[in-house]
Amino acid sequence: MLVCIATASAKPRCQPIYIFGVSASFNDSIVYITDIQLLDSAWVDDKTGFLLMRNEYSSQMRSHFTGKGQLNRTCIVCFADNEKDILKKYEKMKKRYMGDKKKRRNFDYRELDEEEFKFECVTPTTFNDEAVVMDKKAQKKADKARKKMEKSKLKSDKSTPSEAATPPLPPRR
Repeated sequence: MLVCIATASAKPRCQPIYIFGVSASFNDSIVYITDIQLLDSAWVDDKTGFLLMRNEYSSQMRSHFTGKGQLNRTCIVCFADNEKDILKKYEKMKKRYMGDKKKRRNFDYRELDEEEFKFECVTPTTFNDEAVVMDKKAQKKADKARKKMEKSKLKSDKSTPSEAATPPLPPRR
């Protein structure tokens, strides 16, 4: 009898993901959380769904705080491949540190916007001769999400008109 065993190996997949980071320290009560950001070309393990080089993304955040003189901060990243899942994780993390009406937490919760800190895509140096998959369907989905995010930013900018934008009325006679 001849038995064939097919080995299913995981392939790295380049796809867009949503990501945010959290930074806390045991030395103080300040907790920082970034905005949800869209990364165009992150590498995800096809079989397990884990983000490759996760430690590099948290290192980016840690070096940001080290540059500001805040040493020994613990930084983590959370990611998902769709907007619904990342929003659920984001709200859960905010609730953990901010608390709710019944439970108030003793943390000084601060948000970092995308202008203050932005994640950069990390490309693994080697794939151990594995085949890589470029996910075109996910890339189209990312383009659609990016346009949606830009529209929402434009709407929020338009909803707060400045006084300089509206000329004063001429005097009445």
